[in-house]
Amino acid sequence: MAEGARLWARRLSGAAFLLLLIGVISYWQAESSIYDNLDPGQNHLLELEAGQSGEVSLIEAGKYVALRIEEGSEAGLRLIDSSGEEEEGATPGAFEAEREIQNGTRYIPVRVFTAVEPGTYTLHNDGDSTLWLVDDVSAGVALLENKWVVLMFLGCCLGLPLGAVALFLVFFDRRRSKESSTPLVVPSEGRIPTTDELYRQYRDSTQSEAGQDVPDPFLGQAPASEEAQREEIEEDWRGWDEG
Repeated sequence: MAEGARLWARRLSGAAFLLLLIGVISYWQAESSIYDNLDPGQNHLLELEAGQSGEVSLIEAGKYVALRIEEGSEAGLRLIDSSGEEEEGATPGAFEAEREIQNGTRYIPVRVFTAVEPGTYTLHNDGDSTLWLVDDVSAGVALLENKWVVLMFLGCCLGLPLGAVALFLVFFDRRRSKESSTPLVVPSEGRIPTTDELYRQYRDSTQSEAGQDVPDPFLGQAPASEEAQREEIEEDWRGWDEG
Protein backbone atom coordinates (compact mmCIF):
# COMPACT_ATOMS: atom_id res chain seq x y z
CA MET A 1 0.00 0.00 0.00
CA ALA A 2 2.78 2.41 0.91
CA GLU A 3 4.73 1.62 -2.25
CA GLY A 4 1.60 2.18 -4.34
CA ALA A 5 1.02 5.56 -2.68
CA ARG A 6 4.60 6.61 -3.41
CA LEU A 7 4.26 5.54 -7.05
CA TRP A 8 1.03 7.48 -7.55
CA ALA A 9 2.49 10.50 -5.75
CA ARG A 10 5.43 10.54 -8.18
CA ARG A 11 3.13 10.13 -11.18
CA LEU A 12 0.70 12.84 -10.11
CA SER A 13 3.45 15.29 -9.15
CA GLY A 14 5.09 14.78 -12.53
CA ALA A 15 1.79 15.29 -14.34
CA ALA A 16 1.02 18.40 -12.25
CA PHE A 17 4.43 19.90 -13.01
CA LEU A 18 3.99 19.24 -16.73
CA LEU A 19 0.49 20.76 -16.79
CA LEU A 20 1.56 23.85 -14.87
CA LEU A 21 4.52 24.27 -17.19
CA ILE A 22 2.15 24.09 -20.17
CA GLY A 23 -0.10 26.67 -18.46
CA VAL A 24 2.78 29.10 -17.92
CA ILE A 25 4.05 28.75 -21.49
CA SER A 26 0.52 29.15 -22.85
CA TYR A 27 -0.04 32.30 -20.80
CA TRP A 28 3.18 33.75 -22.16
CA GLN A 29 1.95 33.05 -25.69
CA ALA A 30 -1.60 34.31 -25.09
CA GLU A 31 -0.82 37.35 -22.92
CA SER A 32 -1.09 39.89 -25.74
CA SER A 33 -4.36 38.38 -27.00
CA ILE A 34 -5.85 38.47 -23.49
CA TYR A 35 -5.02 42.14 -23.04
CA ASP A 36 -6.35 43.01 -26.49
CA ASN A 37 -9.69 41.31 -25.84
CA LEU A 38 -10.09 42.82 -22.37
CA ASP A 39 -8.95 46.31 -23.38
CA PRO A 40 -12.10 48.48 -23.79
CA GLY A 41 -10.09 50.93 -25.87
CA GLN A 42 -9.53 48.26 -28.56
CA ASN A 43 -12.50 45.92 -28.12
CA HIS A 44 -15.78 47.82 -27.61
CA LEU A 45 -19.22 48.29 -29.06
CA LEU A 46 -19.33 52.07 -28.57
CA GLU A 47 -16.87 54.78 -27.61
CA LEU A 48 -18.57 58.07 -26.83
CA GLU A 49 -17.04 61.39 -25.86
CA ALA A 50 -18.82 63.65 -23.37
CA GLY A 51 -22.24 64.71 -24.70
CA GLN A 52 -22.22 62.23 -27.61
CA SER A 53 -24.72 59.45 -28.35
CA GLY A 54 -24.66 56.36 -30.54
CA GLU A 55 -26.76 53.41 -31.62
CA VAL A 56 -25.92 49.80 -30.83
CA SER A 57 -27.62 46.44 -31.40
CA LEU A 58 -27.96 44.33 -28.24
CA ILE A 59 -29.04 40.73 -27.72
CA GLU A 60 -30.53 39.04 -24.66
CA ALA A 61 -27.54 36.71 -24.07
CA GLY A 62 -25.06 39.56 -23.88
CA LYS A 63 -23.58 41.19 -20.80
CA TYR A 64 -22.92 44.85 -21.49
CA VAL A 65 -20.68 46.93 -19.24
CA ALA A 66 -20.23 50.70 -19.44
CA LEU A 67 -16.80 51.96 -18.30
CA ARG A 68 -14.98 55.20 -17.68
CA ILE A 69 -11.34 55.97 -16.88
CA GLU A 70 -12.01 58.43 -14.05
CA GLU A 71 -12.35 56.64 -10.72
CA GLY A 72 -15.36 57.54 -8.59
CA SER A 73 -17.28 59.13 -11.45
CA GLU A 74 -21.03 58.60 -11.75
CA ALA A 75 -22.61 56.56 -14.54
CA GLY A 76 -23.90 59.65 -16.36
CA LEU A 77 -25.57 57.72 -19.18
CA ARG A 78 -28.93 56.74 -20.63
CA LEU A 79 -29.69 53.61 -22.64
CA ILE A 80 -32.92 54.12 -24.64
CA ASP A 81 -34.65 51.40 -26.68
CA SER A 82 -36.47 51.89 -29.99
CA SER A 83 -39.77 52.64 -28.24
CA GLY A 84 -38.25 55.41 -26.10
CA GLU A 85 -38.09 53.39 -22.87
CA GLU A 86 -34.94 53.71 -20.75
CA GLU A 87 -33.07 50.60 -19.67
CA GLU A 88 -32.10 51.08 -16.04
CA GLY A 89 -29.31 48.50 -15.75
CA ALA A 90 -27.59 47.63 -12.47
CA THR A 91 -24.73 48.78 -10.29
CA PRO A 92 -21.48 46.88 -11.00
CA GLY A 93 -20.78 44.07 -8.55
CA ALA A 94 -17.80 41.92 -7.59
CA PHE A 95 -17.64 40.23 -11.00
CA GLU A 96 -17.28 43.58 -12.77
CA ALA A 97 -13.81 44.45 -11.53
CA GLU A 98 -11.55 47.24 -12.72
CA ARG A 99 -9.60 46.50 -15.88
CA GLU A 100 -5.98 47.55 -16.14
CA ILE A 101 -4.23 47.22 -19.46
CA GLN A 102 -0.52 46.95 -20.22
CA ASN A 103 0.13 50.70 -20.32
CA GLY A 104 -1.34 51.10 -16.82
CA THR A 105 -4.69 52.64 -17.83
CA ARG A 106 -7.54 51.53 -15.57
CA TYR A 107 -11.13 51.27 -16.77
CA ILE A 108 -13.79 51.57 -14.04
CA PRO A 109 -17.21 49.88 -14.58
CA VAL A 110 -20.07 52.31 -13.93
CA ARG A 111 -23.14 50.41 -15.21
CA VAL A 112 -24.09 46.85 -16.22
CA PHE A 113 -26.90 45.76 -18.56
CA THR A 114 -27.99 42.11 -18.70
CA ALA A 115 -31.00 40.21 -20.05
CA VAL A 116 -32.06 43.11 -22.23
CA GLU A 117 -34.67 42.79 -24.92
CA PRO A 118 -33.05 42.22 -28.33
CA GLY A 119 -33.09 45.29 -30.52
CA THR A 120 -31.43 48.59 -31.34
CA TYR A 121 -30.65 50.96 -28.50
CA THR A 122 -29.31 54.50 -28.26
CA LEU A 123 -26.65 55.18 -25.63
CA HIS A 124 -26.31 58.79 -24.42
CA ASN A 125 -23.15 59.92 -22.65
CA ASP A 126 -24.34 62.59 -20.21
CA GLY A 127 -21.06 62.66 -18.31
CA ASP A 128 -17.97 64.80 -18.76
CA SER A 129 -15.54 62.00 -19.73
CA THR A 130 -15.24 59.32 -22.40
CA LEU A 131 -17.62 56.36 -22.08
CA TRP A 132 -17.02 52.83 -23.41
CA LEU A 133 -19.60 50.06 -23.81
CA VAL A 134 -18.26 46.51 -24.07
CA ASP A 135 -19.80 43.03 -24.28
CA ASP A 136 -18.11 40.69 -21.82
CA VAL A 137 -19.77 37.60 -23.29
CA SER A 138 -18.41 38.25 -26.77
CA ALA A 139 -14.96 38.98 -25.31
CA GLY A 140 -14.99 35.70 -23.40
CA VAL A 141 -16.00 33.72 -26.49
CA ALA A 142 -13.21 35.37 -28.47
CA LEU A 143 -10.70 34.38 -25.80
CA LEU A 144 -11.80 30.74 -25.85
CA GLU A 145 -11.23 30.65 -29.61
CA ASN A 146 -7.52 31.16 -28.92
CA LYS A 147 -5.84 27.74 -28.45
CA TRP A 148 -3.18 29.20 -26.16
CA VAL A 149 -5.83 30.52 -23.80
CA VAL A 150 -7.52 27.11 -23.73
CA LEU A 151 -4.21 25.39 -22.96
CA MET A 152 -3.52 27.93 -20.24
CA PHE A 153 -6.86 27.21 -18.53
CA LEU A 154 -6.41 23.44 -18.86
CA GLY A 155 -2.87 23.54 -17.51
CA CYS A 156 -3.77 25.63 -14.47
CA CYS A 157 -7.17 24.08 -13.73
CA LEU A 158 -5.83 20.50 -13.92
CA GLY A 159 -2.28 21.00 -12.69
CA LEU A 160 -3.18 22.61 -9.37
CA PRO A 161 -5.65 19.88 -8.22
CA LEU A 162 -3.27 17.10 -9.28
CA GLY A 163 -0.46 18.76 -7.33
CA ALA A 164 -2.69 18.96 -4.26
CA VAL A 165 -3.55 15.24 -4.54
CA ALA A 166 0.15 14.38 -4.89
CA LEU A 167 0.98 16.35 -1.74
CA PHE A 168 -1.81 14.55 0.13
CA LEU A 169 -0.44 11.15 -0.92
CA VAL A 170 3.07 12.11 0.23
CA PHE A 171 1.70 13.23 3.61
CA PHE A 172 -0.37 10.05 3.92
CA ASP A 173 2.62 7.85 3.08
CA ARG A 174 4.88 9.58 5.61
CA ARG A 175 2.27 9.24 8.30
CA ARG A 176 1.87 5.51 7.65
CA SER A 177 5.65 5.09 7.65
CA LYS A 178 5.92 6.71 11.08
CA GLU A 179 3.17 4.50 12.45
CA SER A 180 4.74 1.32 11.04
CA SER A 181 8.21 2.22 12.37
CA THR A 182 6.98 2.24 16.01
CA PRO A 183 8.03 -1.16 17.54
CA LEU A 184 5.35 -3.33 19.12
CA VAL A 185 6.61 -5.58 21.94
CA VAL A 186 4.72 -8.86 22.14
CA PRO A 187 5.41 -11.11 25.16
CA SER A 188 6.41 -14.75 24.85
CA GLU A 189 2.85 -15.84 25.67
CA GLY A 190 1.83 -14.55 22.25
CA ARG A 191 -0.72 -11.98 23.48
CA ILE A 192 -0.64 -8.23 24.04
CA PRO A 193 -0.41 -7.32 27.76
CA THR A 194 -3.22 -5.36 29.33
CA THR A 195 -2.86 -1.91 30.85
CA ASP A 196 -2.87 -3.29 34.38
CA GLU A 197 -0.11 -5.78 33.56
CA LEU A 198 2.05 -3.08 31.99
CA TYR A 199 1.54 -0.86 35.05
CA ARG A 200 2.49 -3.65 37.44
CA GLN A 201 5.63 -4.43 35.43
CA TYR A 202 6.58 -0.75 35.46
CA ARG A 203 5.94 -0.47 39.21
CA ASP A 204 7.97 -3.60 40.00
CA SER A 205 10.88 -2.36 37.89
CA THR A 206 10.87 1.06 39.55
CA GLN A 207 10.69 -0.46 42.99
CA SER A 208 13.57 -2.81 42.25
CA GLU A 209 15.67 0.07 40.93
CA ALA A 210 14.84 2.14 44.00
CA GLY A 211 15.84 -0.76 46.22
CA GLN A 212 19.19 -1.02 44.47
CA ASP A 213 19.91 2.68 44.68
CA VAL A 214 19.02 3.27 48.36
CA PRO A 215 21.82 2.02 50.69
CA ASP A 216 21.10 -0.09 53.74
CA PRO A 217 20.64 2.29 56.73
CA PHE A 218 22.18 -0.31 59.09
CA LEU A 219 25.20 -1.10 56.95
CA GLY A 220 28.08 -2.41 59.15
CA GLN A 221 25.83 -3.33 62.08
CA ALA A 222 25.12 -6.93 63.06
CA PRO A 223 21.54 -8.17 63.17
CA ALA A 224 19.74 -8.15 66.53
CA SER A 225 19.79 -11.98 66.88
CA GLU A 226 23.57 -12.10 66.43
CA GLU A 227 24.02 -9.40 69.13
CA ALA A 228 21.96 -11.45 71.64
CA GLN A 229 23.96 -14.64 70.96
CA ARG A 230 27.22 -12.74 71.39
CA GLU A 231 26.15 -11.36 74.78
CA GLU A 232 25.17 -14.85 76.00
CA ILE A 233 28.55 -16.28 74.97
CA GLU A 234 30.39 -13.47 76.78
CA GLU A 235 28.37 -14.09 79.98
CA ASP A 236 29.12 -17.83 79.79
CA TRP A 237 32.83 -17.17 79.43
CA ARG A 238 32.73 -14.74 82.35
CA GLY A 239 31.01 -17.22 84.60
CA TRP A 240 33.40 -20.01 83.71
CA ASP A 241 36.45 -17.76 84.18
CA GLU A 242 35.30 -16.46 87.52
CA GLY A 243 34.56 -19.96 88.72
